[in-house]
Amino acid sequence: MLAVAVICGGGLWWHNHAVREHDQALTSYRAAVRDYASQEGRYRSYLDSDEVKSASAIKEEEVSDAKTVLAMSRDVKTTKPASSRKTSVKTALTGDASTGELKKATENLAAQITRMKAEVRTIKAKVLAVNTSKAHKQLSDAIGNADKILADSNGKVPDGDHSRDELTKTLDSAKKTLEDRKSVLKTFTDAKTTLDTKTQAVNNAVNAKAAQDAADAAAAAQAQAASAATGGSGYRAPSGGGSGYRAPSGGGYSAPSGGGSAPAPSNGGNGGSWHPTWLGTTDGSPGTAHWEGDHHIVEQEF
Repeated sequence: MLAVAVICGGGLWWHNHAVREHDQALTSYRAAVRDYASQEGRYRSYLDSDEVKSASAIKEEEVSDAKTVLAMSRDVKTTKPASSRKTSVKTALTGDASTGELKKATENLAAQITRMKAEVRTIKAKVLAVNTSKAHKQLSDAIGNADKILADSNGKVPDGDHSRDELTKTLDSAKKTLEDRKSVLKTFTDAKTTLDTKTQAVNNAVNAKAAQDAADAAAAAQAQAASAATGGSGYRAPSGGGSGYRAPSGGGYSAPSGGGSAPAPSNGGNGGSWHPTWLGTTDGSPGTAHWEGDHHIVEQEF
């Protein structure tokens, strides 16, 4: 009887132990299913995120290191979305499943969770590498543009303007950031933002001086035109009224002193009459002129 009791007791213990082990396996399995579903949702969400889509759209020519684009593209393409990936996980077992089946399914779920976490970490690293490489190139391009603006603006900003000095200092700092291997994405983007601001300040100063120079030139031209319109220059007829030619006092041509009449000098045999020099011309234009034969010679305009 004692032996039977021991056997029965042992069997009951074993049964109870098996039940507890099965219950624990079922509990662990159900927890693994919940964890798997949660990780699968985060996995799918990240692959479909704007961060991944934006980085995937970056071209090789937009980055400093094209290998970063190729590496990320390869990983994103080979990583299957969680919804379409074929796995051997079982997520619908019930308490009717054996303890061994429940344990095996739990282990498989845990392995898949670990794999999805690793894939997300890998893709995040590749996305960061692409974005950093792009920021590096953008800073490099900004430095090249700032160098050109600094050179072209020499002598073209207003006196006393300090924008070029500020750009020079910021440009030197940006170049050090670009060459520093410890620089990260934010370092590059912050350096570019500051450099762009200083570059724009120089452009604004150049444009301001150009506008002021143009305004000064227009004002000078307007003043000159106004002066000419009010008679500030040009020939004025002799006082006493009238305009054009006025014969010397006494009228007509007077022969040289000494009496008699002398023939008017000829003009090289051309037979033309000699005319006196006068102040002003017959058409009212300013000048001093005289006749030589039939030719009207303007000696001076004023």
